[in-house]
Amino acid sequence: MEEAEIPVVEAQLYKGKIMVWDETQANQLYQRGSYGKPLSGGKLQLAPVEALYLREGGKIRVFDEDGKQLKFKDLSDKFTEGDPETMLKYPVYADLRSRGYIIKTGLKFGAHFRVYERGEKPGEAHSKFLVHAVPEGIKLTPTELARAVRLAHSVRKKILWGIVDDEGDVTYYALTRERP
Repeated sequence: MEEAEIPVVEAQLYKGKIMVWDETQANQLYQRGSYGKPLSGGKLQLAPVEALYLREGGKIRVFDEDGKQLKFKDLSDKFTEGDPETMLKYPVYADLRSRGYIIKTGLKFGAHFRVYERGEKPGEAHSKFLVHAVPEGIKLTPTELARAVRLAHSVRKKILWGIVDDEGDVTYYALTRERP
């Protein structure tokens, strides 16, 4: 099913989290785009980058606890308070999503995201890539690079660095472990 079929969903910024309370709308987002994390009672919790992507694309409307509709900038400012890297990660997330990939958090793998091949869904297949967003010009040590490559290799994934430049464009670099 295409993402274009998803009607505009109403979400709420509740205690710092983006919640979709309506079970039908929550199911539509999750089933059609693998967005969010289903919670008990048919609720869905969206990750900050998911909420930003859906808000920018006009797929969700987000209201605060007082019922005021929040703009993209309102959300990005709010999320950046809690995670200063939000707007570094967002261009990478948006780029990968726009290419048809499903993206989930890669926190337990030491990266920003885990990425599923097109057509594969979390729970039905394993992610193939770990992606870590970094700003252009960052200096990474050989030890940091080796650690990331070895960790990814140990969980049978490839690591990609999404280099975000000053204009928000993303270039991907991969390193692999080779044995002579």
